[in-house]
Amino acid sequence: MIVENVFKKVGNAFGLNSSLLTHIGGNVNKVYQYPAENGHPSRIVRLSNQNWRNEEEALAELHFMKYLFDNGVSVPKIFPSKAGKLVENVTGGYHASMFAKAPGRIPTEDDWDENMFINWGRIVGQMHLLTKSYVPIPNVKRRDWTEEPWMDMMRHLPNDEPIARQRATEMLNWLETLPKDTKNYGLVHCDLHGHNIFVTRDGAITAFDFDDCCYHWFAYDIAIILYSVILRYNRQDKMSDSIDEYVAWFLDWFLKGYQEVQSFEDWWLKAMPKLLSYRRLLDYNFLHQRYNWNTVDSERKSRWLRLKEEIEADEPLTNYSF
Repeated sequence: MIVENVFKKVGNAFGLNSSLLTHIGGNVNKVYQYPAENGHPSRIVRLSNQNWRNEEEALAELHFMKYLFDNGVSVPKIFPSKAGKLVENVTGGYHASMFAKAPGRIPTEDDWDENMFINWGRIVGQMHLLTKSYVPIPNVKRRDWTEEPWMDMMRHLPNDEPIARQRATEMLNWLETLPKDTKNYGLVHCDLHGHNIFVTRDGAITAFDFDDCCYHWFAYDIAIILYSVILRYNRQDKMSDSIDEYVAWFLDWFLKGYQEVQSFEDWWLKAMPKLLSYRRLLDYNFLHQRYNWNTVDSERKSRWLRLKEEIEADEPLTNYSF
């Protein structure tokens, strides 16, 4: 729970009335909305614990976001503090940043169409193209994925999970064989699923929550999105198309938008089944480090068991012919 003096420090740093901050969510961060007032738009304030990301990591993230924004990518504008800082150390082990609230909403079924998929692909393509020319602040750089503690499967998957650990070892060895040149690898969002975008009525997309951005393969950045699309399909009550038809529908339009601005390497699609399995392993890995099996709620426990069964059986997430 955030104590009152933290909010006061945030208010003082950014010139806000702290009593107007409304908590709207967040996983590892605390996210608050501030209403539009005095000609200023509605804003988002994010509070991060130093134990998760230190100020330099947050600054590296926001510097990349600002670079994308300045080059025409639809990401939220960043508002500096009164002292001109993108990241403010407030108190109690927290630092804060402030953004414009993205226009639109989390996509609903009404938004889920070809136009949105094209725009989704286009914005990812724009980011992948621009990261090739991005120059980080000297000595302030986002991590490579191999340096991300939460992605360290061999650290978090317990020894009494021998099959999952074997799958992880095989996957990590395979990843080492992939090309790491600038056509394939760079600083990417690394979490641009359907709850980290807002969409407007005309299908325009704004990407936000760059907290997981790191150096990784462009193909994996796309696999994360496809993984979320597959999960969305699996949660549907009525399924008119098969999962493979659903994947084909999404990918056809997403890649059309992507290829308007950025080339798509041939090997990416061939690698997609393994990259989807890699994402599933990371999902499982996150459960192990974030929750306790003995105290976790029944819904998350069911998901935990389902992931364990799928991983041990090495089930493909889709049989779509990539």
